[in-house]
Amino acid sequence: MARIAATDGPAFRASAIRPWPLLASIAVTVVVAGVFFGILAALHLNAPVPARWPSFAPPGPVIGVIWIVLFAAMGAARYLAATSGRSTARTDAWAVVGLLALCLAYPLYTHAISGHATELVGNAISFVYALWLVARLRGPSPVAATLIVLVAVWIAFATALVFALIQLNGWTT
Repeated sequence: MARIAATDGPAFRASAIRPWPLLASIAVTVVVAGVFFGILAALHLNAPVPARWPSFAPPGPVIGVIWIVLFAAMGAARYLAATSGRSTARTDAWAVVGLLALCLAYPLYTHAISGHATELVGNAISFVYALWLVARLRGPSPVAATLIVLVAVWIAFATALVFALIQLNGWTT
């Protein structure tokens, strides 16, 4: 099996990244997210359409593509955390799964339990957790930490979008 030299970790560890397990981690993450979101769509837990959208809001399909990329990034981060060689690698990988779970819950706390307060609290929890995870992974796997930064940036953008929606359409409870 072909191996890709690893250039991750504090001392560019001598171990190698195995491409098939990495791709499997990404694929499983994306498929699980797709199935979960498909079930939510079938149950009609879609977001209510606000009367007005902020000018900087991306179209729905673009948001979907961004989430696919973010779930792929989290799948890769989980693999990199699990194979970091650190004594806490298994716990680090499960910590990434925790962020995955928070992101999977996003439609539930933003649409099913409607109201901007729930949405903002959920975003805040997800953002703080993502930053904690970046700090945790920064030493053993800088690439994994960078992939999680992408999620934190998207959560910050989503939060700005919620505030803009509140300004345009008023507060919903």
